Amino acid sequence: MANQLPADVDARVQAQLATGEFPTADDVLREALDALERRQQSLQRLREMVREAEEDVTAGRVGCFDAEATMRAVMARVEQVRSRT
Repeated sequence: MANQLPADVDARVQAQLATGEFPTADDVLREALDALERRQQSLQRLREMVREAEEDVTAGRVGCFDAEATMRAVMARVEQVRSRT
């Protein structure tokens, strides 16, 4: 299926071809669509996580958040990872 791209899109495809990373315009568009689909999947997963969190809040399945304790736990984990390297 051959389509004519709008001038601004064609210019962007041509710029990608000029980098030498892609051999054809089809490869540029394929990569762009792959990236779009990954983004859409990530957004869908985030939406599901927000919905689940909202359900937890509504059902009262939440606790207090202790920012300082969380920061201590994160820093301890960072130090643990650093000590391995």
